[in-house]
Amino acid sequence: MARRRKQGQPGGGLKAQAPAQPAPDVAPPTRKAAVAEVLRAVVTGRLVGLTIGWGVRLMAAFVLGFGAIFLFIGWQLGVKPVVEAWEFRPYTGRAEGRIVESWVALELDPTRIGPAGFWRATAKASPCAVVEYAGDWGEATRRAFCGNRLRFSESYTLHDLESMAPGIPFAWVRDAAGIAVPEVRLSPAAHAWLAKAKPDGWLRAGSPPPTMLAQLMVESDQPVDLAVRSWAAPSPVFPLALDPASPAGAMPEAYVRERRTVGGIGLMGLVFIAVGFGVWFAGTAVLLPALPLPLHLVLAALPLAALPAWGDELPRYLRHLNPDMAEVVGDVLGDIDITGRLVASEPGAAMLADGEVLRWPAGGGAHAGTFGRLRLAKPDPAPRDGDEALAKLTALAGAQVAAMPAAEREALFARLEADKGAGRPDAGLAFVPAARAAVLDPQAPEAVRKAAGSFLWAWVTQPVEEPWPRDAGFRERVRIFRSLADVPVTGVPVMSKSVADRAAQRR
Repeated sequence: MARRRKQGQPGGGLKAQAPAQPAPDVAPPTRKAAVAEVLRAVVTGRLVGLTIGWGVRLMAAFVLGFGAIFLFIGWQLGVKPVVEAWEFRPYTGRAEGRIVESWVALELDPTRIGPAGFWRATAKASPCAVVEYAGDWGEATRRAFCGNRLRFSESYTLHDLESMAPGIPFAWVRDAAGIAVPEVRLSPAAHAWLAKAKPDGWLRAGSPPPTMLAQLMVESDQPVDLAVRSWAAPSPVFPLALDPASPAGAMPEAYVRERRTVGGIGLMGLVFIAVGFGVWFAGTAVLLPALPLPLHLVLAALPLAALPAWGDELPRYLRHLNPDMAEVVGDVLGDIDITGRLVASEPGAAMLADGEVLRWPAGGGAHAGTFGRLRLAKPDPAPRDGDEALAKLTALAGAQVAAMPAAEREALFARLEADKGAGRPDAGLAFVPAARAAVLDPQAPEAVRKAAGSFLWAWVTQPVEEPWPRDAGFRERVRIFRSLADVPVTGVPVMSKSVADRAAQRR
């Protein structure tokens, strides 16, 4: 009988267990491998956005955009007031600056203009000024400021632009006669597009100019309004607040005063930031999949360092994902704090400081043959208001026109009549009293009286430059129309009275 094998021996009922083998050591990933993993994840996310299609890019832009809107609101409500209140604590000094250079920065991207050519729908304008100020720290210092960014619609006018933000003055540089010289700066691409495109609309009399650039030059050329407003008010001082230890960082006094204290809605701002980061994080997950959570959080949070500048910068980056969504987000960001925008910089770094220049000197351009013939000087003493300024302007024009040879006077009135019919009436008001005097002067040559009468008839014929209460010299404008009641030209007394009566009813 076979001998029973002992339990645990080889060949027995239970096999002997092999001794446990130690687990092999796993080497920690090298730095090179970790970087490669990150790059692989980033590239994967980038390729997803580029290769899968516009749907993924649209979704990413949509989520990122709304996250950015919430974050920006949170910054404005909860963080920015605290930062600015802290920043402006040492601004105990004061200086009076003067504007030495000014322009409107016209932002226009030709690629965003639709096929209909309505360029003003996408254009935005920001008043910018270089301010010079001095103190006991040494040489005079210059600093640039760009204010509120608004739509450059047809109602955005240059001649009456008086502030770059609430409480912060703006003024045009003035010529030797004390008359403001408006200036617009824009990119070379925008200038080239305007110089080639056909006008998208023309609401004045006569045929439209050949290009949109020519139309803009005509519509913004308003020498009478510029002269009256300039003579009626001196160039404003530009009050600045500054840190005596660092005067180069001066800011407008009204801006600093408004931001010295923290508002009471900071907690709501933090709520917006929390919600916004959650949405933003979800958007980055579309573009950066397969990232470890800690690394994803870091990469998603990095752009928050530039949050103060998101209103200007973020839309241009979102355009790589979806231009239409980027445009929507940019408009919303720009409208969150329309009147609180103020960007300070060195003069050379200001918005479009080196852009193409459009300039409207009084009596240049379309009115060189009429208003440009006047020899004007800054009145001394200065007019008390717009009414007195307009009266002085028309008196100067009347005296100089009366001194012209008869042939020149006839040609001048004929040119003024032609300009009115061609949609260039902006210089005509300065010469209406001179034309009335010529018509009523029995010693004037018949040709001069006839040309003056034809100009006055054209002046009161629709479309008419009717006086509005917002116009500088409103009462004097109404008085000039009423003064035509004795002009012996058919229709002029009746039509001028009608214009004056309508104006008198406006408030």
